[in-house]
Amino acid sequence: MTLRIEYLIAGTGPAAMMHCLHLQESGAEVLMAGTGMYGQLKPVMYDEIGQPVNLLPIFPVIESDLWNKMDPHENSVNQLTLKKINHREFSLPTNGSQKNYCRYLIENERNFDIPYILSYKQFGDLIFDHQLTELQKKLTRNYNSGQPKFFKAGFVNGLSPYYRYLKSHEPYPVIQEEIKSIDISNKIAFTKGGAIRYEHLIFTEPLPKLYEYTRIRKTFNLIHSGAKFLIFYCGKNLPENHLWYCCDIRSNIYRTFVPQKNLIVVQLSKNSWNSNPEKVGTELQKLLSLEDALEHLDTKTFHGCYPLDVTDYDSKNELFLDLKRHNFHLSGRFSEWRYIDLHEVDFNVTSKNNAHLKQIVTFD
Repeated sequence: MTLRIEYLIAGTGPAAMMHCLHLQESGAEVLMAGTGMYGQLKPVMYDEIGQPVNLLPIFPVIESDLWNKMDPHENSVNQLTLKKINHREFSLPTNGSQKNYCRYLIENERNFDIPYILSYKQFGDLIFDHQLTELQKKLTRNYNSGQPKFFKAGFVNGLSPYYRYLKSHEPYPVIQEEIKSIDISNKIAFTKGGAIRYEHLIFTEPLPKLYEYTRIRKTFNLIHSGAKFLIFYCGKNLPENHLWYCCDIRSNIYRTFVPQKNLIVVQLSKNSWNSNPEKVGTELQKLLSLEDALEHLDTKTFHGCYPLDVTDYDSKNELFLDLKRHNFHLSGRFSEWRYIDLHEVDFNVTSKNNAHLKQIVTFD
């Protein structure tokens, strides 16, 4: 079976779904392909909570165009409260004159101690081994001396406003099948069930998948990091939509937030992934001055959620330009390999005039 479609979106995560809605508004024919709708935004259920909840700290930026487009101005939407706690003195390893992210902070951040502590807890020794170009760009875009430039919206009854918005637009035009291969030159994608001929393809899956689906030869390496979360239940009601960053470099806890009044999510420090959950729960209890003991409900590990650097940006940019000549557009944090948030994704990638891009590359 062969389908024909104007716009094919590879992926079914939040970026793919936002692209789908944007294209549908313009009257375009669009189809998504993949499994796992909502991606990391998919809520989970726990018997102790009795309702679906989002676990990951994916908070909309209130000043963004995407937030205004969503128009979620409900009285129940709360601004996220962000706090830095438990700051203690530490000794800073500088690694001499080596060019790395740590050196970047020393040279560019007037008050570099907090950014250093938090980036070390989030990414570990990577800050000494690489420049982490994407992290540098994110810091420049979103922070002033460690302080956020923008306000963020919190969860509503345990659910992200992003999820609520996307959920309200179901159903989506989607084939619940993984793409097996893509013939870029002839604009054909293949799934288990057949072929899909497209005019434009928007690729929102992780960049390594591109090499898996095509015959493109890899000419650069990708630097990334993951995240591990512990989920705890608390019998006492907690203040919702609070996000605490623990600035004690020796602590197992990088940050923690309350998506729902009886649920606490902890993101572990990179070097504390093997920590005992009971020990972390006791530490969290002291950190937030909680009287009741915490019950460990679940553990979630994501191995590639932070794209941090590329070993050869010239090769990457050349590849992306060649793909665009074939109406093949990479879009989103993981496909573009940029440390961006959902509101920073360009949802107009296919509306730009690409006629001036002479097709000089053939993908076999």
